Amino acid sequence: MNISWNGFGSFTITGKPLDGEVTLATDPYQGTLGLRFPRTLKASIAVRSHDGDYANNIDAIGPEGDNRMFKITHAGEYEVRGIFVKGITAPKKDEPSHTIYKITLEDVRIGFLGGLDRKLKDVELEALGEIDVLIVPAGGKSVMDSSIASEVVSQVEPRLVIPSYIDVKGAKEKFADVKDFCKEIGCASEEVNKAKISKSTLPQEDMKMMILSRS
Repeated sequence: MNISWNGFGSFTITGKPLDGEVTLATDPYQGTLGLRFPRTLKASIAVRSHDGDYANNIDAIGPEGDNRMFKITHAGEYEVRGIFVKGITAPKKDEPSHTIYKITLEDVRIGFLGGLDRKLKDVELEALGEIDVLIVPAGGKSVMDSSIASEVVSQVEPRLVIPSYIDVKGAKEKFADVKDFCKEIGCASEEVNKAKISKSTLPQEDMKMMILSRS
């Protein structure tokens, strides 16, 4: 599968769980935040963690092929074209309606924490279960800072970490530089344009971080 970063908490995840290629997009953001959301993004599934400007621009995503796009905005269990999505209620400190997700594609388990601003509760950890790849916000401000994000990584114990909500040129809100998170984590990191991941190539011993460039 491939994972690319559109900015903030928005990622495009593409794989081939069955016969053809399937795309899932997370947290499409409004253009008022300083970054332009990709105009040509198409997906079979759109996942939204919360109803705010950083995540609620689902109408900007077009349907993939002849299939109707399936929108997921709340807790529950879903299966669309071979991608399994589990939504878990995880309210922010001052925002009751917030959902985190476990996405299973090509036998790889991805934890997507949206715009969460706190550590995970035991019930949320239990619902997530084992996670191979953790997409975790780490830029502070309206999401968790690098210190809390590091604690969350220790809670989940993934094989691969991908930070979101990190500083990017053009954004109106100034998030922290990803270097702060790297120092907190203290693991090997790699900067890539796109993460190419398979079950067989996941780190088996030491955890690794992939820092994605904005697409």
